[in-house]
Amino acid sequence: MQRHYPAIERFFSVKLPGAAADLTQQTFLACLEAADRLEKASSFRAFLFGVARHVLLRHLRSEGRQAPVESYTTRPGAPGATPTGLIAQREEQVLILRALESMPVDQRIVIELHYWEGLDSREIADVLRIPQSTVTTRLSRARGRLEKRLAELQPNAKATPVAEMESWLRSLPAPP
Repeated sequence: MQRHYPAIERFFSVKLPGAAADLTQQTFLACLEAADRLEKASSFRAFLFGVARHVLLRHLRSEGRQAPVESYTTRPGAPGATPTGLIAQREEQVLILRALESMPVDQRIVIELHYWEGLDSREIADVLRIPQSTVTTRLSRARGRLEKRLAELQPNAKATPVAEMESWLRSLPAPP
């Protein structure tokens, strides 16, 4: 529990900061109750995020919401860069976070698990309980939607190349 608690709390805190602690506790309780299904998962971490996703969706349904309404908190870039570089990086990160906020919850989850938590497509497939090929498709669609939204947020800029967008996603520091 100690090893995985920060990642699960982060999973909830970027969507529902006020309920993150309770939902994290519910996730670990549900994990214990569903321990018999653990053998089918590719990893314990994937199993745990799958339980967290179900807890999140159950909470959203009980609240009568289809998607989280909370926005991501913006975080400054890593220390050690030039002031101009930090400002540019922060602007890029804010754009990415604003673009992510407009996405459906399942697309946000796929992006977060892949870029922030480092899960591979097999593990994400376990989390979502879908085939691995479907994860690849969803991740591709989420990237496409994100790229389109970035273009809408910066209409005077040239198109953001996918490699640059992915670099921006990976540059986001882990949420508190």
